[in-house]
Amino acid sequence: MARRRKIRWDRLAVAAVLLIVLIFLFGSCVQSCSDDDGKKSRSAQTTGESSQEGSDTTGGSAPSSSSATSTSASMVNLPVVVTEKNPAESVPIMTELTTTTAVSDGPAIPENYQAVSLSEDAVHRGTLILVDKSHPCTLSKEELDLEQVSRSVDKPDTYEVSYPGHTSLNRTAIAKFNRLMKAYFNATNNREIMFNYGWLEDGKEKSNPESATALDIQLHIKRADGGYEYVTNKAPYSWLFDHMSSYGFILRYPEDKTEFTGISGGYTAIRYVGVPHADYMKEHGYCLEEYLDTLKKNYTFGQGMLEYSTPELTYHIYYFPASKTGTTELPVPKTGSYEISGNNTDGFIVTTIIS
Repeated sequence: MARRRKIRWDRLAVAAVLLIVLIFLFGSCVQSCSDDDGKKSRSAQTTGESSQEGSDTTGGSAPSSSSATSTSASMVNLPVVVTEKNPAESVPIMTELTTTTAVSDGPAIPENYQAVSLSEDAVHRGTLILVDKSHPCTLSKEELDLEQVSRSVDKPDTYEVSYPGHTSLNRTAIAKFNRLMKAYFNATNNREIMFNYGWLEDGKEKSNPESATALDIQLHIKRADGGYEYVTNKAPYSWLFDHMSSYGFILRYPEDKTEFTGISGGYTAIRYVGVPHADYMKEHGYCLEEYLDTLKKNYTFGQGMLEYSTPELTYHIYYFPASKTGTTELPVPKTGSYEISGNNTDGFIVTTIIS
């Protein structure tokens, strides 16, 4: 007779416990995966809502890539990253932008771009406006975001101000100038620089058409005998000529650019335009007039885009013409940091950080 095996209830109990644990772990894994998928879905939905927030206010949505022209379609995957760094280290000039969904009198917009509506007078604002005898600055005192130079934040005691009681400058421009002058003193131990003109109250002397922008500074040297002379490109002052572009400044009226500026050289007026633009102009030997003309001819939106890198960041820069009928629908990236500046004549320059 076959021998009957004894049932090991202890082993069955262990097996049952293990089975229950496995079932519990499997259920937890399924739930976790489901939750992750839900989070991803909600995240994607939130991102989509965020990028469309402006468009939704007008009851529309951004056009798809299928609606773009062959030229703009090549820009659909243009890399634009979200960053909190200031693209041109300059003052934002548009505080209220109304998003729309199309450009009425320009190229179609790639799917990762959207249009913002700019008023007709917006072309006269920004750090890249061209100001000369034919195109005066029309900005009011309030629009210039002024700060008195002698009382500006972080002003070093290494330079003097010729009219301390009523000389002002754009708030960002003076902050960059103060940084420039600190670096200049650290490199040269020189205290002879005199800040002259800048923006002056009505009735005070103006140095040149740029004074009204609050972005222009005329640099003098204070001599030991109490007199003054213009800063020239010789030691120790040559340090300024070599490094000012890294702080966003250009020499506004180079002696060899009179045919473009209409003003002969001989005095040192520097102008704040922002880091990428100043660096690019220095590298290519351009004055402001030449640079703006180059952007208009070669880097109009839909035809080309200037990619330029400084040691810190890489930028995409492009020109877009102002509408001749009033409001301009300007294409800008949906995400990332960008700055808009008018050129004071016929269009806008957009500066975008891409990396």
